[in-house]
This record gives sequence, C-alpha cells and structure tokens, in this order.
Amino acid sequence: MKSIEKTFFWKAIVKTQQAVLIITSACIVLIIVAGVFTRYVLKVNIFGIEEIIVIVAMWLYWIASVHASYENSHLRADIIEHLIKSKNMKKLFSVTVQLITIVAIAFFTKWGIDYAMWNIQISSTTPGLRLPMIISQLPVSLCFVMMLLYSIYHLIRTIFPRKSSGAEEVGM
Repeated sequence: MKSIEKTFFWKAIVKTQQAVLIITSACIVLIIVAGVFTRYVLKVNIFGIEEIIVIVAMWLYWIASVHASYENSHLRADIIEHLIKSKNMKKLFSVTVQLITIVAIAFFTKWGIDYAMWNIQISSTTPGLRLPMIISQLPVSLCFVMMLLYSIYHLIRTIFPRKSSGAEEVGM
C-alpha cells in the first residue's frame, strides 16, 4: 500500500505551503520597499499599506507554523527525552507529548473557528481600507486545522513507525 506521504494530495499540500511561504515573503519585502520608496523618495504615503502588510504577514506566519508542524520541527524542550534510556519509555513519552499537543491544538482550533465565525457575523473590517478582517483571521483557523491533522499524523507515525530502515522524519 502506498504511504500517505507519496500521494498526490499530500505532495500538493506541501508544495502549496511552500509556494505560499515564498509568495508571501516576497510580497512583504516588495510592499515594504515600495512603502519606503514612496515615503522617503517620492514624499508620498501609501494609504493602508500597513493593513496590507499585516494581512500578508498573518498568512506568512500561520503557513510557516503549519509547515513547521508538517516537518515536526517546531520548538520544543526535549531534555527529558534525552534523560530516558529505555526505548519503550521514550516511545511512551513521545506518545504522551503528541497526545497533549493534539488536545491543546484541538482547543485552539475550536477557539480559532469560533473567532472567525464571530468576525464573519459582526462583519468587522480594517479601519483604513475597510477590508474584511476575516482575510487576516482565516489563516488562524485554517492553519490550526492543518496543524491538528499533522499532529495526528505524527502521533500515528510515533505509534507505528515506518518499516524501512533509516527512514527520516517527514519533510527532511
């Protein structure tokens, strides 16, 4: 049976994440350069440029969080794992950490979705350009859902590791 990492859907999601990271990074740089150029060279301020930067930065930040979750490379304090000598205890500790992570992310996912729904209901907009706030808040909900799915995947991989020898972590 083909592993999930080799499916078209999995690869498409990862490539989409990478493309969004590249595009949003480039957009932020270009917007800031344009803002600096117009402000200090042309002596003209671009109205609402800060709102655009915040929206693009939210997408960059949250997709980067998802990508870190995909790679299982987010920051962690894993001193205890290095102190444990038994393989079984290490696995039990890893499974426990993954379960706690899933529970925490599930709560954050619920809160993120509730927050997005509330903002849709009240039709909140940015103060300058009057853009819908959901544009910058959608990545929070979407990315928590994706992080939850990746965390469940990593839990499954912790419990049932790959059979091939020398298998690396996903995304490495």
